[in-house]
Amino acid sequence: MPSARGINDSATAVLVAVDDQSDEREVRAILESAGHRVLTAADGAAALRILSAHQCDLVLCEAVLSDMDGFEVCRAIKQAPATRQIPVLLLLASDDDVQRERALQAGADDVVIKPVERTLLLTLVRGQLRLARLDDQVHDLEGLVMTLARAVEDREQSSAGLAEKVAHWATQLGSAIQLQDDQLTLLYKAALLHDVGTLSVPVDVLSKGGRLDPAEFSQVKRHPVVGEQILGALPRSDQLLPAVRHHHERVDGAGYPDGLGGDDIPMFARIIAIADAFVAMTSDRPYRGRLSRAEAVGILRQGAGKQWDAALVERFLPLIEKTDVESASQAQTAG
Repeated sequence: MPSARGINDSATAVLVAVDDQSDEREVRAILESAGHRVLTAADGAAALRILSAHQCDLVLCEAVLSDMDGFEVCRAIKQAPATRQIPVLLLLASDDDVQRERALQAGADDVVIKPVERTLLLTLVRGQLRLARLDDQVHDLEGLVMTLARAVEDREQSSAGLAEKVAHWATQLGSAIQLQDDQLTLLYKAALLHDVGTLSVPVDVLSKGGRLDPAEFSQVKRHPVVGEQILGALPRSDQLLPAVRHHHERVDGAGYPDGLGGDDIPMFARIIAIADAFVAMTSDRPYRGRLSRAEAVGILRQGAGKQWDAALVERFLPLIEKTDVESASQAQTAG
């Protein structure tokens, strides 16, 4: 995916798609005077060809081109996975609300109005490049944290794949209570990363076959706080941190690290606690073999209103039953 370079980097590439030569020369001169490298295209098809062959950090596209309008070009850029993160500025002939709305619907990041004013253009370009650079940093940090999540499972081979299972069941429960798509995305990330703090726990403690002694259990109980500290460096992590810190709280207040109870426990943490418990119970662990689904359901029912949110448990159990029914139906079909 093309990424933004430093804002003052002379190698920053801007693609200018303008079919009027005098306008193209004017825009090129403004951008090159600020140290940007300019690539030009006389029509929309040429612009898309250049984007497929060259790394560009920003596109300035005229709304009216000889072969297709700039709104179509913008829409094509924003729909393609390889280019959707590139900022696009649409060049409009006049400041018209209808055209601005069309630009917004096409996915444009902003508009530039003719005649082009140098200071305004450079301000818009600089701002969009800064936002793109910040987005790159966020993606890099998220990649790093996901690597840490995988490292948790690599340290303890018996837990391989469990984080993905927890994330799956958490988002299933989130969907059942009708969380919005953006909330489901955050919930999935929080569930995937909920145990990243176990990186601070010795492997021999995590893989111990018997009961933990008080000192060992104290080490384990620190992992939600450590996970919060690890993820705290991630931009826009404020909605993930409460779920990571509080996924071992209990609704009766007997959990850790803060002894929260009831609705004081964040919703994401209450959801993840149920998904985490179900996956742990139905998986082989160093200290015991897996339980049957029926046994896990019985434990969840017993703990509803004490360890886990009773209303959420009631929404979760039909999801398990539905999966069992579908699995049985598939097995019969295969047979």
